[in-house]
Amino acid sequence: MMRFLKSRCSLGAAITVMLLLCVAGATPAQAPPPLGELTLYGVRLKGASAESFITAALKAGATPLAQRTDEPPSFDTRAAGVPALQRLTVLSDATGLVSAQFVIKPYGQENEALRQLLVSKYGLPNMADGARRPFPTFAARFAPRGTFDWDFASGMKLVYRQPALGDATLSYTDVERVRRLSATSALPGASGAASLVNRF
Repeated sequence: MMRFLKSRCSLGAAITVMLLLCVAGATPAQAPPPLGELTLYGVRLKGASAESFITAALKAGATPLAQRTDEPPSFDTRAAGVPALQRLTVLSDATGLVSAQFVIKPYGQENEALRQLLVSKYGLPNMADGARRPFPTFAARFAPRGTFDWDFASGMKLVYRQPALGDATLSYTDVERVRRLSATSALPGASGAASLVNRF
């Protein structure tokens, strides 16, 4: 009888510990620490000049597109070796690069391959719409609708956006410079600053 009571007590204690662990695990997890430096075409984007980034993009296979003089520089990136990336627009201000934004193919095997590359390099993105938490099926077969992002230690952000209407985009953005631009009108010599503020 004593042995039975001891085993029941042990079982009760084990169940109590398991319940406490479950409750502890149910509390909201802290956001993961920011990732390291954000780079593209071998260029560290934080503090990069637009000229150095454009030179690297051209070496990677980007081809300049015809444009008006008041438009930001744009490039065809379909031959640059990364699946689903179609058109790159480089947004800058007088101090350097603000954002490199790609229009991407919004569906199909190329889009899936791009999302798998992003997850293999940076891990799961956070959902930027609604509750901010990792999105476990980001690299699944079908492209998810919404906005997803990765945070980087230097204040850079990588944003994948798949709206119901309009272009799907992948943007490498300097958050601090975007905020600075949004607090003021477009700076003299700025390239595409107003359109960036409107997009974000």
